[in-house]
Amino acid sequence: MPPDRTEVGPVGDFPPGIPVRRAVGGLPVGVVHDEEGHRHVLAERCSHLSGPPAEGTVADGCPRCPRHGSEFRLRDGEVVRGPATAPQPMLEARVLFEHLEVRRPEAR
Repeated sequence: MPPDRTEVGPVGDFPPGIPVRRAVGGLPVGVVHDEEGHRHVLAERCSHLSGPPAEGTVADGCPRCPRHGSEFRLRDGEVVRGPATAPQPMLEARVLFEHLEVRRPEAR
């Protein structure tokens, strides 16, 4: 993942409540537009057994991996329901001029 902000796409590409898969700097990510209007970007390989969360559903604001049902909190990637025991890696996201941008959390 590049340390600088990287464009993911126009905000219109990410409908509310539907996970969308993208690649950022060669890293597969899932983008979730929540009911409050925020866009969250998480690693697209589940921390449990590398399932694809963007192919799953979003319920109560939590993406659910379709393989084993792990659910993660969007604001910080923490596990809401296992079998995953490790948080899901998240990227910082912002909207600038109607485009979604991300960066690694430690990049400042």
